[in-house]
Amino acid sequence: MKLVSIIVPCYNQGKYLKMSLDSILNQSYPDWECIVINDGSNDDTEKIALGYLNRDERFKYKFQQNKGLSAARNLGISIAKGDFIQLLDADDLIEPDKLAIALAQYHHLENHKRLIIYSSMRYFESEEPAKLKVLGRNDFIGHVELKLEDSPASQKELVQFRNPFVISAPLYPADLFKEIGSFDASLTALEDWDLHIRCLKSGYLFHHHAEAGTRTLIRLHDKSMMRNQHLMDTNFGIVNTKHQLKPMVAPEVKHSVLTGFFKKIKNRLKP
Repeated sequence: MKLVSIIVPCYNQGKYLKMSLDSILNQSYPDWECIVINDGSNDDTEKIALGYLNRDERFKYKFQQNKGLSAARNLGISIAKGDFIQLLDADDLIEPDKLAIALAQYHHLENHKRLIIYSSMRYFESEEPAKLKVLGRNDFIGHVELKLEDSPASQKELVQFRNPFVISAPLYPADLFKEIGSFDASLTALEDWDLHIRCLKSGYLFHHHAEAGTRTLIRLHDKSMMRNQHLMDTNFGIVNTKHQLKPMVAPEVKHSVLTGFFKKIKNRLKP
């Protein structure tokens, strides 16, 4: 069986961490390791994580001084032993068959070597985890279904305008990170969009599957990174400069006015 490394970075989200780790314990696929990266939290993150280490030897724990989400994920990737990488933020969940069916998809499409298979997603409000939603805050739609049949040019065209899926939707081949590198630690937001652009530039294609029980579930709450307008503006500027993106904005919008620029395209970015 293929080993899946599940990397869960956590910074002061201990109150959500238990639900996230329970969703991992509930996976129908048994051959996984879960690496919880404590990114300098000052809440009960460590206590909760160590409790899971005592429950199941597949859980592992690492602490680092606060360096940000990208650096925390990179630490997990650097010590992961799996053939595949599943990224999961500490406030989000995965449904029970996510790993098993994604791996079956890779087996079915084994002749396609440069492929990233990803699942569907749903949102849920923090206070109502049982009520799943297609739309995020402000009626945001955070998901695009790309298929292997979509040409490389077509997929590259799309990713110039928006990030097609959330970071926990794919099951990434571990070798991908050895080839294209890990997350850009200079980015404090939109780091997944940057990664996906680099994946396509390196010749990978995205392929969506939508079987029952395979979704990633994204928690909506007021402390979400996407609620920080200044943070998103700043990081959009970095990603835009790095990749020369082509967001669809009105001609009268000056690219030098970053805040106005971002407001015109924010519904095309990361959920």
